[in-house]
Amino acid sequence: MGREQETRRVARLLEIIWLIQAAPRYWTRQRLAERFEVSVRSITSDIQVIRHRLAWDVRTERGSGYHFHGPVPRLPSVNYSVPEALALILAAQAGMNYGGVPQEELGSAIRRLTSVFPEDLRRFIEQSGVTPASPADDRRTALLSTAASAISRSHCLALTYRVASRGGEETERVIDPLAILPYDKSWQLVGYCHLRQAVRVFKIDRIKKLDILPQRFNRPAGFDLGQFLASGWGIMRGLDAPVDDVTLLFRPPASEWVAEGEWHEGEIIERQPDGSIIYRASIQVTPEFQRWVLRYGRMVDIIAPSHLRDWLVAEARAILDRAETA
Repeated sequence: MGREQETRRVARLLEIIWLIQAAPRYWTRQRLAERFEVSVRSITSDIQVIRHRLAWDVRTERGSGYHFHGPVPRLPSVNYSVPEALALILAAQAGMNYGGVPQEELGSAIRRLTSVFPEDLRRFIEQSGVTPASPADDRRTALLSTAASAISRSHCLALTYRVASRGGEETERVIDPLAILPYDKSWQLVGYCHLRQAVRVFKIDRIKKLDILPQRFNRPAGFDLGQFLASGWGIMRGLDAPVDDVTLLFRPPASEWVAEGEWHEGEIIERQPDGSIIYRASIQVTPEFQRWVLRYGRMVDIIAPSHLRDWLVAEARAILDRAETA
């Protein structure tokens, strides 16, 4: 068995365990075989691994699916140093701000991680608040679960997607899912789009329907998510837009706000004697970048490119006209 096949089988075993835990007596061999698109014999082999190699008592009765007898199996314990546990807690707390993450399970994980801290530090962390910040979102959770399953098994996805820039027009896509990442209070699915013949980013909330297809895919050779994200501003991509040499002048206090952040790979910040800064970056001027500039209002001057300055002038006039006629 090759390494890729081994990885897929381990992922399948873990998901089988999770499914049986989540829905005891529902998952029969046939249902599991249909879900994972493998033979019943393969599922039987997987169950034998769970029973004999993992020594977990999984049972079934005639007419019902599998269930665990006795204590529900848990993943092996892992010891963390205090800095490692703190890093995980901060990441988990950030995840609570995004609807679609199973909040109860995430809260439980945070409490377990917190237990490794000394008592005084543990009280401080607990008082800082670890309760879910976002309401439960079952639809988003289901979409994320489907996408994550397809990524782990290298299966293509069929989706019905609502394009916001075209007035909510719905399009049918087939994609090779590559990654899921949080952004701007939501989740984004990165994948190779068969329709556009390029890597695209799909907002989870705009996906109306999502199905796992039987066909598998190979990850694009040389694709690096970090490099893909670094090539643009934020998550959006102006795929037909040229790369512009952007130069902006920020005056206080916006100059300090901008200087404190790291906005783009390769950016250059030049501090001026009067407290202002000159910001330079080579980027595509996307709507996302335009909104970023607009937020600083009169505290930013656009030196280049001229078309960005023209856009800001037109936008400011439109805002003023609307305010005067309201």
